[in-house]
Amino acid sequence: MSRPRCFAFLLGSLIALYAGCQDEEPALPQVEGIYVVPSSLDELADETFFDHPFPSDLRMSDGAVRMAGWPNPKGVPLIDEYIGFIDGRLDGFSPVAAGFLRFAGPIDPAGLPDAEGSTLATSAVQLIDIDPASPEVGTRRPIYVTFRAEAGAYWQPNTLSFMPVPGYPLRPHTHYALVVTDALHGEAGATVVAPAALKEVLGLAEPSTPAIEAARSALEPRVSGVRDAGIDPERIVQFAAFTTNDPAEEYLAAAGAIAAQIEAPTADPAAWAVKKENATYTEYEGSYGPTPNYQAGEIPFTHFGDGGGFELDENGVPQVYDTFTLRFSLSIPNADICPMPADGYPIVLYAHGTTGSYRSYIFDGTAASLTDQCLAVMGVDQIFHGTRPGAPDKDTTIEILFFNFQNVEAARTNVRQSGLDEMQRARLFTETHMTLPSTIAVDGQEVRFDASKLMFFGHSQGSLNGPLFLAGNDTVRGAVLSGASAVMQITLLEKTKPEPSVAALVKTIFLQLVQDEANEVSLLYPPIALAQTIVDPVDPENYARYIVNEPVYGGPKSVYMTEGVFADGTGDSFAPPRGCEALATAIGLPFMTPLVHEPTDAVGEPNLVTIPPNGLSGNLADGAASGVLAQWQPEEDDGHFVVFDIPGATAQSAAFLRALADDAKGLVPAP
Repeated sequence: MSRPRCFAFLLGSLIALYAGCQDEEPALPQVEGIYVVPSSLDELADETFFDHPFPSDLRMSDGAVRMAGWPNPKGVPLIDEYIGFIDGRLDGFSPVAAGFLRFAGPIDPAGLPDAEGSTLATSAVQLIDIDPASPEVGTRRPIYVTFRAEAGAYWQPNTLSFMPVPGYPLRPHTHYALVVTDALHGEAGATVVAPAALKEVLGLAEPSTPAIEAARSALEPRVSGVRDAGIDPERIVQFAAFTTNDPAEEYLAAAGAIAAQIEAPTADPAAWAVKKENATYTEYEGSYGPTPNYQAGEIPFTHFGDGGGFELDENGVPQVYDTFTLRFSLSIPNADICPMPADGYPIVLYAHGTTGSYRSYIFDGTAASLTDQCLAVMGVDQIFHGTRPGAPDKDTTIEILFFNFQNVEAARTNVRQSGLDEMQRARLFTETHMTLPSTIAVDGQEVRFDASKLMFFGHSQGSLNGPLFLAGNDTVRGAVLSGASAVMQITLLEKTKPEPSVAALVKTIFLQLVQDEANEVSLLYPPIALAQTIVDPVDPENYARYIVNEPVYGGPKSVYMTEGVFADGTGDSFAPPRGCEALATAIGLPFMTPLVHEPTDAVGEPNLVTIPPNGLSGNLADGAASGVLAQWQPEEDDGHFVVFDIPGATAQSAAFLRALADDAKGLVPAP
């Protein structure tokens, strides 16, 4: 070849090569999801536990959720105890707790949706109801989504976390899919892609192992549901299909069976006595029984192994373990001021807070405010208080026993027992039709009570019982809930009173974190999600839907809630305001204006209502019930007590119950 021809050939080759390079853009880096489909669930343990998404129906074994292997990197004995207790006990996953899945590298958190954005079909992360039997099938649920690239004390690197927004729990016994799409990007614009095992599970490639083939077959209906919701499986880079359990199931079964399991209670004729008399009411005391105890074991269930849980029959219904009697205080309006109606006085069942007593409603002023409204009021000792079996002498011991982190079995049952206490107490009026004997009454006249006008007032611990009572009872008209809160994940992080602070104990004692590690704790934190899963059956959030919008027993109930809060969101140190707002939202209550504090977890515009001068009636359940969450700014005392401390809150709550006695659909009076 001559030199000119050789040069021309080389030049042409270089030009062609250059042109070819210009046609091919440089390949972008990729980040894969981590999606292991193990041949045995034993392979998912400790640092590999979240290498398969949690929750996921592929983690079910013999119809129960496999929790063995949940990471406990610090070897905390209490956490091991919790894991061992809950392993194989649940038939589905929490409707409230956070979930976790992993990637092989960091993703760009700017692509994660906020709560409102997560409900859009274009969101990079979506939680979709894919259950054909669900009334919400095809809808996107509002979720919080976070990403942590760094490893931590309880974190594996590159973990994406999600959870239902507080106040928006998932439906029980319902199929959901958590979907991450290729709209998400990695750091520096890296593309995020599905790992090979996930593609095979989604039906995009042939299964390479028997485990993947079985997973593909099991999840085929779930993948179809996601496709029906408008998502092409080709776009999915991470995926978790799971089914929720119903934390309220056992309690509601007991509530429905109690009348057949045990006779209605009666008052002891020999126990009646006049306790206190003043110008507006007279206080009497007495005792009644039997009250069923459903908690098997050695009361007060101090330590794990002492029992404290339910014993179920073959149909899953809790059984009565033994019985006891309860003392009570009963305040009756002065008949000269409030003549007894023909059918008797309306009756309010009062449930006190932790370390209170059957007479707390006398000391906090509720007896006076309600008898001024011509309502009768009854107080009893709550669980582990007063003369009840196993009740300790010290207030600090009562607090420890009720929330009992040392005995997980009792911790997930104490509130349910308390709800059943109220179920039986109501029967004293609705079935036994208890009266105050004329031989005891100060005016010599028998006093009757109108069981058709039965209401409830719960404060603090009593407001945890209240939602369960409302959900399980078909006679109560409604309730005042003071110092109420929900979502254990919030409580564990934000409850600071009584001392010692729960929020501090969780980090130092329960999790054994050192100072620098404590900063990694958040609402979406693996061990906090474990705790939420365990105590779901006593979390009011899981009973809220059954109070107004989806009642199982009776019709919708009217509810007036108070929240003690400052503009910055603090205020109630015992029941975090955020948890109070979550409970109100889950029930379906609007926030009364003017607001003191914008709701922390509102999705979109908050649900607000202004009460007209003549009151607000029938604003819930298509006109069948009434209710609001009323925010009140604390003055001198903690915000936990605003219903007693702020005259406007005291007056509004009392007038609410009076109006509810007068009209079954209720009315919230103007503040």
